Amino acid sequence: MSTSWRQRALERNRQANRHFFADLDDDHQDSDSYDEELRRFWLEAARHYDPTASLDEELTVRLKGDAADRGALDFRIGDALLKPLRDGVSAAARKDIELELTGLSQGSTVLHVRPRVPDIVEMDGQGEFSHVDASVADPAIRDLLKLVDAAENERDVRQWERMVPGLDGVVEALDKFDLSMEVRWRSLDGAVRSSSLSGRGKGYVRSLRNLEMHKSRTVVTGRITELRESGLVKVKTGVSRRSTAYEVRVEPESLIGMHLELGMTVSFVVQVVKKKDKIGRERSTEYLFLRMGEGQASFTEE
Repeated sequence: MSTSWRQRALERNRQANRHFFADLDDDHQDSDSYDEELRRFWLEAARHYDPTASLDEELTVRLKGDAADRGALDFRIGDALLKPLRDGVSAAARKDIELELTGLSQGSTVLHVRPRVPDIVEMDGQGEFSHVDASVADPAIRDLLKLVDAAENERDVRQWERMVPGLDGVVEALDKFDLSMEVRWRSLDGAVRSSSLSGRGKGYVRSLRNLEMHKSRTVVTGRITELRESGLVKVKTGVSRRSTAYEVRVEPESLIGMHLELGMTVSFVVQVVKKKDKIGRERSTEYLFLRMGEGQASFTEE
């Protein structure tokens, strides 16, 4: 079937859908469900003539704020925004997903983006080409929109932990230019999903960066492989290359009196100081010397 025939079929169905929804007593709950039903009607009509017909998938990002009112994109905004957006999608998919900017339109500033994924061709049981309703990017982008919605409504985001750094980068870019955004995803099967990130959501994402300190004690036993006058003692717990090594911090004045040497076997009681953000990710870990372990003389007088 030629493209012109397909287009005419879609246009006829488009008009029928508009008349159908205009005659309804009750409006659709939201624009997403309205657009989704239209897209699925179009897809059904197209597949009546061509079983392999499919819709395009597209991610639209509507930016709002003084820097976006002209309907044009400052290159600095694009550079700052698109990379963390791609990182978030790739983290959700657990593989690299490249995004392409395919257009720019007005209504504030609207970025039209699509994932660059290989064309998928499937065969049915009779050896005929069949339609494809999902790409590898589809579930990843849907998960990203769920994360955006959770952040906007200040809900727990730990189930999307691997995507949070990407969203955090998006928020940094939006904050830099005092922008908010609305994100909308149109998938191959006709589904439409959208989420928004206002000042409330951005503030919640920023709050996730706040650190809490967690302290505990442990014993580090091994061989000294490095000594620094600044107060660092590196202790390796085994002889293989992959053995765990700890960098223990000691007060420089105290280090001199300990008479330590490279290759010496030591046992230190240390305080473990971990800094974690609000979703439990470790941001830093330090090991602070407290005293010598059992069986070793202390360098201080009890």
